[in-house]
Amino acid sequence: MMRRYPGRKKRRMRAPITRAVAAMAPRTSSGNASSPAGVYLKVVRRTILGGKGLGRGIGHRLRGGMKTDRGRIKTYVRSLDDILGGGLPAGFVVLLNGAPGTMKSSFAFSILYQNALREGRKSAYFTLEQGKGLTLEHMASLGMTDPAANANITTLDMGNIRKNLNYLQGRGTWLDLFKMYCTNAMKADSHTVLVVDSLDVLEAMAKMEDRRSELYFLFEWLRSLGPLILLISEKPLGSGTGMHAPEEAYLADGIITFEMQPTSDLFVQRRLRVVKMRSTKHETGYYALSFDDGGFEITRAVTGTS
Repeated sequence: MMRRYPGRKKRRMRAPITRAVAAMAPRTSSGNASSPAGVYLKVVRRTILGGKGLGRGIGHRLRGGMKTDRGRIKTYVRSLDDILGGGLPAGFVVLLNGAPGTMKSSFAFSILYQNALREGRKSAYFTLEQGKGLTLEHMASLGMTDPAANANITTLDMGNIRKNLNYLQGRGTWLDLFKMYCTNAMKADSHTVLVVDSLDVLEAMAKMEDRRSELYFLFEWLRSLGPLILLISEKPLGSGTGMHAPEEAYLADGIITFEMQPTSDLFVQRRLRVVKMRSTKHETGYYALSFDDGGFEITRAVTGTS
């Protein structure tokens, strides 16, 4: 039985929602505010995501990026290192993905060349698609001809493997021999960057039966080789096409894509996009990629020009 006291008004129980919260509550078709539970959940979501008018929430701090102690290896691509916070993170396997003609191989070799030229950094380039001589001839045509810099880049090709095919008999697989050459090149002379051109050929030659698991162990092995591994690939990543992304898109620590984008009826522009890069706060928009004066440069992508 409820007691009543004279002179005291009956108090109505209300949900603990502030006026500011109630003002944000969406209206129903009848004009009444949504339920207190719904308003509360909406406020929580906005706070976590750092919404307007609610101060700096948890999500806001995450979007701001966290500094890490991971070292960086410069690409020496003008403007790209600034976007990446100083360069590519050490200890990563980075996928360079794009169609033929997008200059992804030249881009990768340029990183090795510029690091050798400016820092004396040693590296290795393993080409599985063409011979060593043709590869070096192409890079020389782009102005990468400094003898001292090229002396710090060990270039390997399929010929190195073919010369030792007899080794495979009873001693291991083609992939085992490939790993042996990469390991020797990286460990013997303190190389710090390895380029593998390309994953598509490597996969075909290895005749992977269980692609998912074999790629997983391949990526783990690549990470153990050195501070930075650049893996070139032409397989479409499936972004925006309704296709499922291939396994390498999830296994890679970073993905940089290269595209040919028509900008008018007459011109096509090479473009670069940093799709993902772990431990790095970066933009994911498109940049125009150009090569001039012996080096690469990226700028804001525009349309209607060459």
